[in-house]
Amino acid sequence: MADVDTRTRAEVTGRALLLAAIPPIVLALLVRIWVAHTSLLALNSDETLVGLQAREAMDGTFYLMVAGNDYGSTTESYLLIPFLLAGGGAWPLRLLAGLLWAVVAFLLYRTARPLIGPAAAAVVGVIALSVSGAILVVTSRPYMGYPTGMIAMVGVLALAGRAMHDDSRLPWIAGLAGLATGFAVWSHPMFGVVCVLALLPPTLRHWRRLLGWALPGAIGAVVGVSPWLVYIQQRGLPAAARSSGDTTYLDRLVGFFVALLPRAFGLRLPRGEWLWGEAVTPVVAGVIVVAAVTGWIVLLRRCGSAAAPVVFAGVAAFPVLATFGQLEFVDDARYALPFLPMLLVGLGGWLAVLPQRWGSSAWSVTVVPTAWVLLFCVPILVRQAGWAPENPDRAPIAAVRALEDRGVTFLRGDYWAIYLMDYLADGSLVVRPDFPIRLLGPAADVEAADPAEVALVYGAGAEPSLLLPAADYEILSVGGYDLYLPPGVR
Repeated sequence: MADVDTRTRAEVTGRALLLAAIPPIVLALLVRIWVAHTSLLALNSDETLVGLQAREAMDGTFYLMVAGNDYGSTTESYLLIPFLLAGGGAWPLRLLAGLLWAVVAFLLYRTARPLIGPAAAAVVGVIALSVSGAILVVTSRPYMGYPTGMIAMVGVLALAGRAMHDDSRLPWIAGLAGLATGFAVWSHPMFGVVCVLALLPPTLRHWRRLLGWALPGAIGAVVGVSPWLVYIQQRGLPAAARSSGDTTYLDRLVGFFVALLPRAFGLRLPRGEWLWGEAVTPVVAGVIVVAAVTGWIVLLRRCGSAAAPVVFAGVAAFPVLATFGQLEFVDDARYALPFLPMLLVGLGGWLAVLPQRWGSSAWSVTVVPTAWVLLFCVPILVRQAGWAPENPDRAPIAAVRALEDRGVTFLRGDYWAIYLMDYLADGSLVVRPDFPIRLLGPAADVEAADPAEVALVYGAGAEPSLLLPAADYEILSVGGYDLYLPPGVR
């Protein structure tokens, strides 16, 4: 491996690097706090399910997978328990998501440092704290399997890079990489796919070392994925997640470049509108993507085989992940997450070859991430949500209070309202959505209840599924929700 300039390493480490990183880190934190007080981060039923499964674990009911899914780990629910012991509402979810994403950013710094040096790696790590408005919103929600899956995936990238040039502790590296890969598969298969791709170069290098590489890696992988294996043994083979079925392989592959990545880099709004117009913004998006991809070539020339895991995973991830029909969805950028680490390290490769006073100095750690946030985070967030802070959850909170005032215990209705209100009610409601049903125990209790005691909730104007004649309900409109109150709770 070609070593990074040792003089640069000595000059840009320790206190100077940390002090230089503080201003953009604080800026990224302030932007994250601001977004948490906009409509972009209103709680939804998918993320509040994390909290509900955490509460069920506190009551002795433990899940191996996301309730109602055949894939997706429950790690985030167990990590959330200490935060829920201190309070409820949105803040435990936001705080957990932010802390886990900070771990991702730090691991990305550790992955990039041997390849591009400490200063350029610090730039990459600090940019990773936000990346863009779309990624900031996604990473502020602790969707089960996503934050911890990213942690495992970036960890594998670092371990795979080390395995390309460090044979001194190869069995331990292989075991940890296998464990993280198995864990990533359990967390979400798309992260596991990238882990497998990253491990192919060191596997080719060490293919003859059965005891030193293959065996400890395989053992680690089985241990890491064992919760999913136990689930499969209990429930049978998993069913694939739903997709529209309207896209072809080529549609998805092209969509990664023309829609998903521009969205991930903060240049494209959810409905396809370009941030700075159709004449300029696609060009900016193209420059960023091309710079990242050509940065992989720079890494190979600079670092040789040590860069192979990052580069191969980056190149191969696009055609391989395009085989997954579920990755047709590009609007919220969550499916860009498995591509981001390799793309950001590729961009950092260009910093490493600039003159030292530009790309490898402490001031670049302050200036580049700050400029990045101001260009690719703030503008699109302002376009979507404006500057004025608000309580994004005031409507469901008001609806929950109205239900509690009427003494409602049993609640049915729209999925996107049901689990959200269950979480905000902090145990005072027993709920069942129309579809999909994720928590079977409470749903069975609602099914067994007297329909005259089961209230309903739907979005304002939505067609309800009534259990009683319409004339038997009192309809109460609160905060954008229609509450149908049966005779038994008036």
